[in-house]
Amino acid sequence: MYVSKMQKYLFTLILYLSFISMVYILVQFMQGSYSFGTENLLGKAIKVLIYFVTILLYVRHMQLVFSKIKSVRLLYSSFFIVVTFLLGIMIVELVSMPNALTFLHSKDTPYWRVRLLTSESSTTGSIIVVYSAILIYLSRHLNRFARTLSHLYVASFFLFYLFVTGSKGFLIVSLLTLVVTMIKFLDFRKKRNFILLFMVIIAMYLFIAYFSAGLIGSFSNDIENYTSSYTRMGTIIIAIATVFHHPFGVGTGAYLMYFDHYLNDAINLMSRLYYNLFGVSQINAGELLQYTGSDKNLGVKSGFFQWVMFGGIFAFVFFYLLAKNLITKVKSSLILFIALIFNLFSLLFVALEIKYEIWLLFAFISLFLGNKDFNPTYTGGLQDENTSSMQ
Repeated sequence: MYVSKMQKYLFTLILYLSFISMVYILVQFMQGSYSFGTENLLGKAIKVLIYFVTILLYVRHMQLVFSKIKSVRLLYSSFFIVVTFLLGIMIVELVSMPNALTFLHSKDTPYWRVRLLTSESSTTGSIIVVYSAILIYLSRHLNRFARTLSHLYVASFFLFYLFVTGSKGFLIVSLLTLVVTMIKFLDFRKKRNFILLFMVIIAMYLFIAYFSAGLIGSFSNDIENYTSSYTRMGTIIIAIATVFHHPFGVGTGAYLMYFDHYLNDAINLMSRLYYNLFGVSQINAGELLQYTGSDKNLGVKSGFFQWVMFGGIFAFVFFYLLAKNLITKVKSSLILFIALIFNLFSLLFVALEIKYEIWLLFAFISLFLGNKDFNPTYTGGLQDENTSSMQ
């Protein structure tokens, strides 16, 4: 059975989180704390660990499915159908907004942004990028005419979403990804890299010119109304404070206690920060204060910082090794490199436990690019990184 480095990293992380969770739950038990709100600490630890186990099983399952597919065209057609399906959902949402497909959501309240059946618009960007990038990568096996049509189709799909999305996180991550891509291709000795660098600079200019006003306006609204940006930053500060005092993490159960413990410190720090940066003397911390003494949706609004809160330094090492392994593999594919960098940045803005499209991309890269971990007799028709050209 094939076991990639990513699977080994995940399995090791699960073992560590299980250990550190039991240690901190025992500490809380010895202090007479057995639950937080309606959540039993031990039960909460097990439920959160199930997310990690599910991710590991999902990665193994997808790599098994990919390795069993005997036709590149079948694999390409599968991703083409998914992209078309997402495009259809996007059009339906735009036409029926703000009451778009509300019967498929937990709440039927009006929503004014494209979210592709997810909970909110900030979680849709990675879906668009992952399926678009993989589809472009697979299209290299088509003939020139079909490949050109595929690229135009994906570009139209991506640009359509780019102009209709209201997600600040997506726009910020897109700009950061362009910057990293530009730095990667600063080698002027190669004509092709110079052309790519020029295209990236043009894209950055257009991005800043057409989206900066709306982005600044959105942030100004957040500063005035203290909504998503304030809450997200506050929860990240809680995670940082927890790891500062508990460098090895606090596990997946007892984190509830520490989240509540450092909540007021985060609010006080945010108050000083907003006053010094924006001159706001009075802040409405109502959204953050809703977490006080509550176990409902209690967590960091960032996948990276949430996992670091769970596992401390060990979780940080996990992300480092995972990113290093995947970045090494995608050197042969520009489009997958861009998608990978985008999703690594996205970990700072979105929860990671249920973002299966991100793990889909990681599993795809881990299986098909590079031969050190995987050297099957048949790769489903996909070329390895030594024989494929940069897409």
